[in-house]
Amino acid sequence: MSCVDVTEDLLRTRGREVMAYVRFLRVALESQATLISKDGAVVLPLSKNITHTLKANLLLLLYSAMEATVVQLLDEMHSAIGSQCSSADELNSELFLLVVKSFKESSAGITHQTMQQPLHESIFQAWFKEWKQKDSKKRRSSGISGNVDSKAIYFQLKRFGVVAGHEDSPPSHLAHPSLKMVKDRRNVLAHGEQSFVALGQGLALEELITDARYVFRTLAKVIQEVNLYLENKRYLAPLRVGALQLAGNEA
Repeated sequence: MSCVDVTEDLLRTRGREVMAYVRFLRVALESQATLISKDGAVVLPLSKNITHTLKANLLLLLYSAMEATVVQLLDEMHSAIGSQCSSADELNSELFLLVVKSFKESSAGITHQTMQQPLHESIFQAWFKEWKQKDSKKRRSSGISGNVDSKAIYFQLKRFGVVAGHEDSPPSHLAHPSLKMVKDRRNVLAHGEQSFVALGQGLALEELITDARYVFRTLAKVIQEVNLYLENKRYLAPLRVGALQLAGNEA
């Protein structure tokens, strides 16, 4: 069973959503396409401006899938780590620093009532509870909301020690320019820098479909990477992982 089955299901659902919209777009872009009400009383020709808007809307669907996938992965990572660990001392070096940094940044809200001995357990529980208490909007903050592309995903993976943290750029199998293209154009629309009609006018449907494929393929590879990380318990310190493997062999 996958360690990230909720995220996998989310990505499949978003993929079906995009595919259904693409099928609609193919018909809408045909010459002299129209929308007709059920009783035929209303017939609406799909003008160029409407079809340009419809093409631009695909960027919103793709970006939504990107951001939702990252947030759901983070949630499943927190849940898996929180269920298997009880102390900051058990964690790999990257995750240990993340927990300590989180404690430092939120220390103003920590009191003697919430902090118990031993301290390394209290710090870990404070980090875990802080995430679980955040609503969806807050989970999208801190460098996620509106900024998801290959580099942003790589940054999140490095924080947990999912991938090596010594490089500035993500490994090729976890990156593709299409993610940045979707993010940048989505932000242009979201910030009102360009209208849907103006942006959609410069978009070719087949190119959008190609970008969509790369977006979903890249997200699937990211999910697979996180699943391996959780399966192999790489969130634990190396000595801790070795001890668990030894115990498993002896059993």
